[in-house]
Amino acid sequence: MPGFFEKNKKYIAILVLFLLLFWLVTIQVKAGRFTVLERPVLAVSGFVERIISGTYHAVIDLGRGYAFLVRTERENERLKNEIGRLRLENQITNELLSENDRLRSALGFMKLNPPRSAVVQVIGKESSPSSSTITVNKGSSSGIGRDHAVITPDGVVGRVQTVLPGTARVQLLTDPGNTIAVRVQRNREEGLLEGKIDRCALKYVSYYIDVQEGDLLVTSGLDGIYPKGLPVAVVTKVRKHEASSFQTVYAEPVVRISRLEEALVLLK
Repeated sequence: MPGFFEKNKKYIAILVLFLLLFWLVTIQVKAGRFTVLERPVLAVSGFVERIISGTYHAVIDLGRGYAFLVRTERENERLKNEIGRLRLENQITNELLSENDRLRSALGFMKLNPPRSAVVQVIGKESSPSSSTITVNKGSSSGIGRDHAVITPDGVVGRVQTVLPGTARVQLLTDPGNTIAVRVQRNREEGLLEGKIDRCALKYVSYYIDVQEGDLLVTSGLDGIYPKGLPVAVVTKVRKHEASSFQTVYAEPVVRISRLEEALVLLK
């Protein structure tokens, strides 16, 4: 204990002096008299009161600021959640509008082309080195049969390969086992287009036939499956070989198979 007083005797002396001065002023005020000590004591006591009052108000303001920050953070979190919800709703709406546009386009194509057809949706896709097919959500119960042509308003997709009552498997035009009778729209040259998984190629094209990059290939109708004049593919590469009587011709399907969601099956 003596050690405590020894270490803090300076502060204890100031506190005792302050209490003594405050006691003297209190006595003077009660007696109705003021002494020369009044002014310094009042100055000291006022300084202490200002410190205490300032600290109190600072703590109050800090508390209010913290509460404001908490409310602001909560409001920001609520607004972020609301923005996320609105973005999700907007994406769903855009997807529905996009699907509506595609279906309108398909229905418009059906009106312009009298043959009966069924609108189908793609529910499965399969791609391997030996096969390239899709599965659609309608089958024989909707009048769909084997070798029925599958198209979109843009062009040929493929043909029906296997049919069940509620679904059907479609062999895409890029399937290695699929061939389509086509002709070059520009000059009416004919040929057979076969699938190559990611593209197509014209079979047995004579070295002397005029085929150029950018040529549009359309159905010729000679295979008995596809109506005449439907867009099929665009020629992307032509290579002639001096030692061969044939040329190599590659083509890209006009229909973006990877983005396909709906199609039309032409009913017979």
